[in-house]
Formats: sequence, C-alpha cells, structure tokens
Amino acid sequence: MLLQSKSTLDYTVYSKIKEMIIAKQLKPGEAIVQNQLSQTLGVSRTPLRKALGELEKEGLLESSPVGWFVKEFTMKDMVSVFEIRAVLEGLACRLAAGKLEAPDLAYLRAMFQQAYKSFQNKMADAYYKADVKFHNTIVEAAGDPVLARTLNGARIIATSQVQGLYRDPEETFGEHMAIIDALEAQNGDLAETLMRSHIQQAIPLLQSGTYTIYK
Repeated sequence: MLLQSKSTLDYTVYSKIKEMIIAKQLKPGEAIVQNQLSQTLGVSRTPLRKALGELEKEGLLESSPVGWFVKEFTMKDMVSVFEIRAVLEGLACRLAAGKLEAPDLAYLRAMFQQAYKSFQNKMADAYYKADVKFHNTIVEAAGDPVLARTLNGARIIATSQVQGLYRDPEETFGEHMAIIDALEAQNGDLAETLMRSHIQQAIPLLQSGTYTIYK
C-alpha cells in the first residue's frame, strides 16, 4: 500500500499533490495535466500515477476516460460529511476522556491559544492547522482502531477540511477550550456532547451558503 512507508517517493508525491488540492493550487473541477504536474514536482509519471490513484480512493480526485479531475464537493456532500463527523468524533471524544494525559492537554490548550493570537494578527492559516491537529489528535487518543479506520479510510475529517474553516475562530476558540476542559475533567459524556455540537454548528451555514472560508 502507498502509505505504508512515509519515507518513499510515492508518499512524498502524494503529500505534495494533496497539499496543492487543499491550498487550491489545484482547483475544484480542474483537470490534472500529468505532464505538467510531473515537471512541477520533478518526478516521473509512475509515482505520480500512484499518488493520483490514492487521492482518488480518498475522494479528493475523480477519474474519467480522459484522466483525473479535482473533486468538486457539493453542499449535500459536505453536509453528509459533517453529520458523520459529529457522530464519530463525538464518540472519539468520549473514548479519549481519561486517556489524554496532562502534558497532552496542556499542549493542545497552548496550541490553540497561540493559534488564536495568530488569527487575531490576520494569520488564519495557523488556526486552521491547529484545528486539523486537534481533531486528528482526539481520534488517535481514542485508541479505537475500528473508529480510526472508519474516519481515515473514508477521509471524513480531511474531506471536511479541504476548503478550510467554515466558522469564525472567534466562535470556535471557546468551544475548543470547553472540549479540552471536559477531557481534562475526564467527563466523556460532556466531551462527546460538546464535540457533536461544535461540528454540527457548521451545517446550517453550509445549507444556507452564508459561510466564510477562514484559511
């Protein structure tokens, strides 16, 4: 499998293309021109095709008889992704309560405090990166291989974060802190409720189209 060794050229190419999709250097609906992309990345077509195939499995690319295209996510797609995230990450939060140690929680708290300051200084990307790390850390801390495979295999978290942040960090900073507080208190039920609410609040914005992308 492509991702078994993160030291391989295949993984490096895959990571670079994924970053380009997330950063919108490769835009939704855009055709992948393999010769051009191969030259840009300085690699041959073989690792490039492997990476494109992997990204298709993850749902970030779509294939057609004429090649690959960057996936365009509809509002319905994104609502479904956030609904699934709310349930599964809520469960992850409940399972993680009592497993994250004090240094881990202190790190997450400090990470968000610094990221929030960066956001206030017009550097939204720092907050976006903190958000990605926070949610992935919770899933990892849950220690449930089936849950992790479900989220990672379907790329649920990554798909929801491709566009950036849908909600203002002025709102979500306090929610992140409250979730960390619940985890610190080892209150799994509260942590689950807070995480579900945190994620679900993006859904009305998606449905109404009144969101702003923060990244």
